[in-house]
Amino acid sequence: MTISKQKTALFFRLSISVTVFGALFQFIPWTLIILGAIGMVVFHSIQFFQKQDKSPLDYARHLLIVAFSSNYIISLLHLPFGHVLTILTKTALVAFLLLYIKKIISGLQENGQNGLLVQNIDTENLSYILADLAIVYIVVASLFKILHWEFGIINANVLLVIGLFTALISILAGSKRLSS
Repeated sequence: MTISKQKTALFFRLSISVTVFGALFQFIPWTLIILGAIGMVVFHSIQFFQKQDKSPLDYARHLLIVAFSSNYIISLLHLPFGHVLTILTKTALVAFLLLYIKKIISGLQENGQNGLLVQNIDTENLSYILADLAIVYIVVASLFKILHWEFGIINANVLLVIGLFTALISILAGSKRLSS
């Protein structure tokens, strides 16, 4: 029996929603949060193995989801050796972000002329770039919030504000293109 890609994506998103809402608002029972975290790993694994051509970004994303879910379950249950998974999650996050930023930059270079990034950026491209950056900031802010991470002045609140302002600017840049 196979699960369609649409159903797998839907259940993966539902698992993320349950886990994030439970972690942020603490009104969902911990058993449901653990079920959501396990669902994230299971449904993303199905998506990962169904994909034919895998890039390093796909591997980094999968490692990040597995490490994050495992770390979250271990810290929620107060099991020993959680610090090892915390280090693995942070490493996977850095690898994912570097590969994602590399993907954005290489996409820009393919669209630009003579390899210059600034030459071919119009409001539509700027809107897409800012939307991608907003997603990165908001996802990282969620990880910082759920795992209670702070690096000096960089914490979940700062990253979330930056991500939301970036999303707002992206929407405004896209709306200027639509109105003209």
